[in-house]
Amino acid sequence: MRSMMLAVLVTFLCGTGLAQAGDGAIGNETPIADQAKDKVETEAAAEAKEPEEFEIPPGYHAKKRGRKVVYCQKSMESGTRFSQEKCYDETQLRAMDMAREQDQTTFDQSRKICSNLEACGGG
Repeated sequence: MRSMMLAVLVTFLCGTGLAQAGDGAIGNETPIADQAKDKVETEAAAEAKEPEEFEIPPGYHAKKRGRKVVYCQKSMESGTRFSQEKCYDETQLRAMDMAREQDQTTFDQSRKICSNLEACGGG
């Protein structure tokens, strides 16, 4: 929970810092109405995408438990010689993948904050 709050805070701070930087990607000469139209079109295109077919992540294997199909991975816990098998269903694996992608983008954004002197106020 704490890392999620930190990720939201970093994303918020990066967004406000980039908003104050000045020129956007579209440019100053483009009217505001065109920008809003482009935004609506890109959002509609994103919603129109069909859901991707689920691929089993590497290291997981499918098992049937009753009517459900779960995907399991064996792992060794520290301090024991016995392996543990952790199983997740498709929605849990998708959520884990989305959280991993969000963490990666947050990490990349935090690295890019002071990548040049102008962004840090030194230029």
